[in-house]
Amino acid sequence: MKATVSVICYKHKVLANGESPLMLRIAKDGKRTMKSLGISVNPIYWDFAKGQPKTNCPNRNIIKQLILNTEMEYQSKLLQKEIQKEEFIEALENVFKK
Repeated sequence: MKATVSVICYKHKVLANGESPLMLRIAKDGKRTMKSLGISVNPIYWDFAKGQPKTNCPNRNIIKQLILNTEMEYQSKLLQKEIQKEEFIEALENVFKK
């Protein structure tokens, strides 16, 4: 099965400013790992069904650009690991170290 890369608003953790962090999630065969993108958004501005900021979100375009760049970067890293036929767990550990 192919690995999936997605960005989620981690609403289970609320920061002091009332926002929730955006997390990069990589999953394959029931195994997953997550890494913070270093930014947060108020959950009222996040479309959980689409996995992206709503149209009324402040800085929406900047957030969408960051999400696209991050997803592309990690898709590329995972593809390289797949080409090298590395195990998935090792690949995830190595991807997040760089």
